[in-house]
Amino acid sequence: MPPRQVQPVPSPPRRSSPVPPSSRRRIMLVELPPAGGLFQFAVQLGEGLARRGQSVRVVTGPSPELASREQGCTVEPILPTWHPTAGADVPELWRKARRVVRAGQHHAAWVRLLLEIRRSRPDLVLWSAWRFPVDGWGVVAARRLAPWATLGIVAHEPRPLVEQPGQDGLYNDSGPTYQALRAAYGTVDVVYVLGERARQVILETWPVTGPVHVIPHGDEDVFRTGAPTSAGSTAPHLVFFGTVTGYKGLDDVLAVWPRVREQVPDATFTIAGSISADVDADALRRRVAALPGVELRDGYVAVEDVPGILARARAVVLPYRRASQSGVAHLAHTFARPAVATAVGDIPAVVQDGRTGVVVPPDDPDRLADGIVTLLRDPDLAARLGDAGRAGLASGASWDDVAAALLDGLPDAP
Repeated sequence: MPPRQVQPVPSPPRRSSPVPPSSRRRIMLVELPPAGGLFQFAVQLGEGLARRGQSVRVVTGPSPELASREQGCTVEPILPTWHPTAGADVPELWRKARRVVRAGQHHAAWVRLLLEIRRSRPDLVLWSAWRFPVDGWGVVAARRLAPWATLGIVAHEPRPLVEQPGQDGLYNDSGPTYQALRAAYGTVDVVYVLGERARQVILETWPVTGPVHVIPHGDEDVFRTGAPTSAGSTAPHLVFFGTVTGYKGLDDVLAVWPRVREQVPDATFTIAGSISADVDADALRRRVAALPGVELRDGYVAVEDVPGILARARAVVLPYRRASQSGVAHLAHTFARPAVATAVGDIPAVVQDGRTGVVVPPDDPDRLADGIVTLLRDPDLAARLGDAGRAGLASGASWDDVAAALLDGLPDAP
C-alpha cells in the first residue's frame, strides 16, 4: 500500500545556507512502527535535517503512512514490523498468540536494523523510543557493530510507560526492561528530550554519560490541508485525540462530562483514537453510549481524517495523569485550537495557562470541568488562545528550529 500523504499548504521554501561537505552527515532515524505520532515526528524531523543539508534515512516498517516531501530525506520500509493498531479488533485469544508472533518480528527487525547499520555505515543513528529489553540490548549491539557512529535517542518518554494489561503502575520498571535500558542509556553518545523536566528525569533515572539536550517538538503541519479556521467559529465541541490508554486520563473527562453538560447544554465531545490493550474497550463503549453528546471514533485516525476532526473542535483536552510531552498539544496549536491540559511533565511549557490554553492540576475533577466549561462557553477566548498557540509554533518551534537544535547538540564523533 502506498504511503498516505496529506499535502500541506504551500509556504515559502525554508533553506539554509549551503552546508560544507565536512558538515554533512549520513543520518539514520529509526522508528520501527510505520505509523503514529513518533513516526510522524521522525519524518518531519528528517525533512528539517535534510533542509539543513544532511542526508537522512527514516528506517521503518512496511507501508508507512507518510512519505518524505523533502529531497535528501527518504522513508525506507525495510523492517519487518507492523502498524501500531493493526488487528486491534481481533478476539482476545488471538491477541495473545499475536503477541508471540510480534515479539519474533520485533527481534527480527533488530537483526535487520543491525545488519543495515553495519552495511550502510551511518554517521549518526537516532532512536525515538525503547520499550522492551531487546531494544536496550540492541543498542548495545549497535555500539559494538558501529564504533564509528554517534548513537543517540530523542527520548519522548524518559521512562517506558505501561501499555499492556496486567501491569501495575504507570511505568514499566520490570527488572529485565530496566536493566536493558540502563545499558542502552549508558552506551549512547547523546540524549535529546522535549522539555526541562524530562531532562531531569533522564539524569535521575539512567546512567547517561553523554550530554542531554532539550529540543523543541515542532509543529504538525504535515496534517494541515488549508489555513486553520478560528476556534471561535465552531460549536462548543471538545476533542480527545490519540490512543486511549490508561495514563491519558480519559476516564476523568467522562466522569465530569455530566457537569459540563449542565453548564453548556449543547456541548459535544468526540473521542478519536484506537483503544489500547490496557483499557477495557467494551466497558468504555458502554460508558460513552450512556453519556449525552459523546461519540467514540474507535480506531486509528488516518492522516487524511485528522483535519476534519480538529476543524470541528473549539478545544482539545489532554487530561493526562502522567506524561513527558504530547504531540497532541502541538497538533491542537497547529490547527489554532486551545487545549485544556493537566500540569504534568513538560506539557505546561507548551499549553501555557491563560495564553494558549487552560492548565489544571491532575486528579482535580472540579478544576478540569471548570477549564472545559470556560473554553466551550467563550468562543472569543478560545479563538484568542488558539491563535496564540499557532503563533507560538511559528516562533522557535518549526522543524527547522528542531533540526538546528539537534545538530548543535551533537558531540564530536566517538
